[in-house]
Amino acid sequence: MIAVLPSLLAASTVKSVGAVVAVLTLIGFVVYVVVNIRSGRDEIGSEIELAPNRKPYYPDEVLEGPRLTRALSTGLVLLAISALGLPLYWLNEPSRQDGAIAQFDATFVERGSLLFAPTADGGYNCAGCHGPGGTGGVAPPFTLTGAEGQFVAAVTWKAPAINTVLLRFSEEEVRDVLVYGRPGSPMPAWGALGGGPLTSQQIDELIAYLGSIQLTSTEAKTQSEEALRVQLGLEPGALIDYTDPAVGKAIFNLGLATGTAGGSYSCARCHTKGASYRDGDVSPANADLSNYIDFTDGSGANGFALTSGLVPRQFLTLDALIQFLRSGSKYGVLYGQRGVGSGRMPGLGDNPNTPEADDGMFTDGMLRAAACYESSLEGDVPPLGCKGSLPIPPAPQSGTLTMTGER
Repeated sequence: MIAVLPSLLAASTVKSVGAVVAVLTLIGFVVYVVVNIRSGRDEIGSEIELAPNRKPYYPDEVLEGPRLTRALSTGLVLLAISALGLPLYWLNEPSRQDGAIAQFDATFVERGSLLFAPTADGGYNCAGCHGPGGTGGVAPPFTLTGAEGQFVAAVTWKAPAINTVLLRFSEEEVRDVLVYGRPGSPMPAWGALGGGPLTSQQIDELIAYLGSIQLTSTEAKTQSEEALRVQLGLEPGALIDYTDPAVGKAIFNLGLATGTAGGSYSCARCHTKGASYRDGDVSPANADLSNYIDFTDGSGANGFALTSGLVPRQFLTLDALIQFLRSGSKYGVLYGQRGVGSGRMPGLGDNPNTPEADDGMFTDGMLRAAACYESSLEGDVPPLGCKGSLPIPPAPQSGTLTMTGER
């Protein structure tokens, strides 16, 4: 807010000067009218005697003396005002425009906060699921249905924190989720194009508000590492061994058990079916959820299955997979070997809304640990660069010829 004040003040100064000029102009016009009315005389003679073109005018001495001097002086003053006023206005124009933009943005943020607010406060209750300030929470009971649409159970869904959503998704990707929702989850379509109640401008206002509550990259990385320490049972600030496969597994399921940020930092939310259901919060309590929970890590859900070795099946090298985790997918853009981006895979290590690099939610160590764990699911040998990977075969000695296959 402090950074916005100079621009707003600049815009207010221009408005004030404009208002003063307008008032002075109006006062001058009123004075002109009043003086002319008061200088008029009632007719006391014939029309010829009172006709303006028959009245004697100023002599040459007056016209070419005081009258001419006054006219030239007035013209000089007006010329000076134009010569100085226009450049000053031009110099102040960038500040005025910045102030207008800042005021426009502030208005959108304020309107977005009203939309985000609980229903009791006149909003659409985004805070009811995602928590005040978008820090994460739980959604109302979500109905699970069987293959034929029959009721199975109502479960409570972990709603992710969205105070980091613009660290991992672009504004266009966030807009797509707001407009069309998240099929298969409690997140409904809010935009008119998706069948929701909000106009495109209201969606923009919500995004502006989300931008105002985002954590910085440093804050998000600190939060994710502290959540990881809690999950691993480590003391605050303790060193983390990112080569330990248990650390990769904890990152994959980060925050789901502890409720940190609504599990928004975890990979399992998309790649493991049932990961978003809150344990023990099921109605009826004896519902058969065998088809909905207790699936192995990375077995697939909204996101594709990560089993059977991501490296080299989907990505030729571990570094290629790490880069994909860092930057995420873009709609319609190829990734890996034959993948086509949907835009719904977040960039966990690089904010897509800034030109800077590595300003996302995860540190390099976290990205590498997650990539190693995902590449070794279901007992696959970890790829080169991970703990437990196969040793590099020795290169043939110089001067020897190595033959393979049959002649």
